[in-house]
Amino acid sequence: MSSIENELVISAALVDNYNQYAEGLDSKNWPLVRACFSDKVLIDYGDISAATGAPDVARNTDDWMLHLKSVINGFDITRHAITNHRVIISDGEISCRAYLSADHVLFKDAANPVIDDEDIVTVVGEYTNHYRLVDGDWKICQSALRVHWSQGNMGLFATAPERAAKYEG
Repeated sequence: MSSIENELVISAALVDNYNQYAEGLDSKNWPLVRACFSDKVLIDYGDISAATGAPDVARNTDDWMLHLKSVINGFDITRHAITNHRVIISDGEISCRAYLSADHVLFKDAANPVIDDEDIVTVVGEYTNHYRLVDGDWKICQSALRVHWSQGNMGLFATAPERAAKYEG
């Protein structure tokens, strides 16, 4: 395989990884989300991840999954759109930057899925993921999210974990 063909294969794999991550979050398919990561991961999502550990200390990915579940499972629906992938392949580094726009919704009445401004929060930002080849698959070993702006009812991020705990408890 030529160098360019190899770069195209890697690029496609990284975009697939982002797509699987978004699909897994939105469908609450936690094995699919987990499969996107190596066993240890550095996470820096600013305030979103601060309570779960320092961004420069690798954590067990299964612990990070517990945190994601505790938030996402409390929403009725989420939609993560990850676009404009920019892959960087250089000596010893494989990474990809991509834009994020993510809606998080709590319905007043799930049988009538109509929302008002207080039922949704949207987060817009940019992911930077670094990858490692693990058993033939590119896995996230470091992930950063820089939130550019948010809109809507930020209080839903406090309500969602309470709802998730109630459902799981």
